[in-house]
Amino acid sequence: MFVAIALGIGLLCLAIFGLVTFFLAKSMASGFGYVSHQLLGYQPPVVALRFASWACALLVLILLPMKGCSHMQVELYRQAIPPQFDIVEALHHDEIVGFRDGCGYAIFRLSEDNLARIGRQGLAYFDAAQLGRDGKPYHQYQPWKATPTSEQEQLFRGQSCAGEPSELLEQAQRAAAREGAYFTTGHEQDLVVVPALGLLIYSYNG
Repeated sequence: MFVAIALGIGLLCLAIFGLVTFFLAKSMASGFGYVSHQLLGYQPPVVALRFASWACALLVLILLPMKGCSHMQVELYRQAIPPQFDIVEALHHDEIVGFRDGCGYAIFRLSEDNLARIGRQGLAYFDAAQLGRDGKPYHQYQPWKATPTSEQEQLFRGQSCAGEPSELLEQAQRAAAREGAYFTTGHEQDLVVVPALGLLIYSYNG
């Protein structure tokens, strides 16, 4: 029963994908032909137009969902980070996502103004930063501490199941072993702020 339902849904999705690809390729072929004729005074062969348009349509339909999923994943990470941190951009993220659980990490750049306030206030700046933007209890954090960390502190917990660590992550890991950075832990996640690098690292496993 379930196999039949899954097969039916799969065939339906395949049919929709085929139709979208067909109409997108048809529109692209018309566009390519018009641009070539207007700008170059040349009308490409029909076969060449069809091949180019189908290749472009498939590329668009493959890349758009990938880009969209990446954007959604970064947004989920942002929601887990307290609003006291002014995130400028996501520099890198790597994760393994399962049906229920997952693990990974994301590296964000903080604004210059945010870093200046941290520089002036030190650890006191982090007193209110104990709940993620989404306000969910799952993203509740312990009081922040200054580095270096002790052997009992579990930081960068999501890196172990992701790919090779980026250079930025390795720099943050080295900084967490010295003075000058700040960290906190949650239920299945941790946050590390390295003012010297201008970075905030969110990591999770669970």
